[in-house]
Formats: sequence, structure tokens, C-alpha cells
Amino acid sequence: MISLKNVSFSYDGQENNGLHNVSLEIPKGQCVLLCGESGCGKTTITRLINGLIPHFFSGELSGEISVCGLDVTKTDIADISDYVGSVFQNPRTQFFDTDSEIVFGLENRALPQEKLKMCLEKTSRELNLSALRKRNIFELSGGEKQKIAFASVYATESEIFVLDEPSSNLDMGAIEELTDLLQRVKAQGKTIIIAEHRLWYLMDVADRVVYMHGGKILKDMTLTDFQALPESEILAMGLRCR
Repeated sequence: MISLKNVSFSYDGQENNGLHNVSLEIPKGQCVLLCGESGCGKTTITRLINGLIPHFFSGELSGEISVCGLDVTKTDIADISDYVGSVFQNPRTQFFDTDSEIVFGLENRALPQEKLKMCLEKTSRELNLSALRKRNIFELSGGEKQKIAFASVYATESEIFVLDEPSSNLDMGAIEELTDLLQRVKAQGKTIIIAEHRLWYLMDVADRVVYMHGGKILKDMTLTDFQALPESEILAMGLRCR
């Protein structure tokens, strides 16, 4: 499903941020938690998977990156987005109303209006969005914006969900709702990659924990192996489990 082989990347104008000879294989249906202190490279991995590197962020790139059989470096980002949906730390506010936001990705595929309407209603029903329909984006809370951003990816029926620190601006209630959404798409067999600082809410969602430091993968563990680590070791890794 996702394959990174001996990948190195350095951002233009930045000496210390990037990746160094990273290899990672993620099979279909697995939920992978990328963790580590700020600047460790976890966000860079998400950008390689969704095509933002090299199509948006420029720099020196080497190695092989394959997503759903596509060579990311040679595939247009619009084609990659047919398979990969991204939810960012600060949700996009492309439109003024929530309905337009939810179908944004579908509109890029030039679907007919009737199909758009059917997908909107299906997404609204399955994610319980009735209270957020036809609302002004700029009047929503951080959690509500994140839910709409998640819905815009869900509506496209992407096979891969990539989330970059999705809980960073959320309160406890919104984090619980985010957890429910992640469990829903995991139950559907979707592949999920989450770069996060907060780890506790993912302990019932993740299958695998990849710990990064200095642009390298230092530990690649099953969730069970991660949970068996002594608290002192987890703290020494700079991670927050609570």
C-alpha cells in the first residue's frame, strides 16, 4: 500500500529538518502512529505520502516512494489525492459554509451535482453532521472545523487517511469525537497514518507506533510493545502519553 525505501529529504534553505535514509512499509488497513519530538521528521513523512513533497515543498529528495502502486515523484498530486486524503493541524477554510467545504474534494473530480448531493447526504448521515450543515465556517469551534475537515476527506472515500497533529487545537470532547471518527474509518479497512504529539487518545486506535528522532526511525513497534515500555523510557523519548 505505502512504501518508502531509503528515502532522504532536506528542505531548501533548512539544514537540520528532513529525513535521513528512511525505509517504511505500511500495509493496507493498518493504523500507524508517527511520534517523536518536534522536528523529528514525522510531518515530512506525511508530506511524502500525500505528495506535498516534492510537488509543493521543494528540496533535495532521494529514494523510492510508492503509494497504491504510484511513484509519488512522477505522479500528479491531483491523481495522488484520488487515493490519499489529508487532515491538517489547522483545518482549511476554503469556503464560507460547511456543505461546500465537505464536497470540496469531490467537486475537484468534476462529479455531477446529483452525485455530489448524494455523497454529501451520505457523509452527513454517517458522521452525524446534521447540526453542522449549512453553517458559517468561521463561526465553528476548533473541534467542529476539524470534524468538517475530516468529513471532506471521508466524502471522497479515500483509501488512505493522513493526519498531521489533528488534536493539537482540540479540547477533550473534540478529541473524543476525533477518536470515534478514526475508529469508524479503521473499521472500514482504511489505512491511517497519524503524526502526533498527544498519544493517549490513540491507544485504542493505532496498530503500530513508529518513533522518530533527528530525521530517522529509531523504533518501529507494535502497539502492544509500545505499551509495554516503562514510563521512564517513554518520557526519555520525549513523548506524552497523557
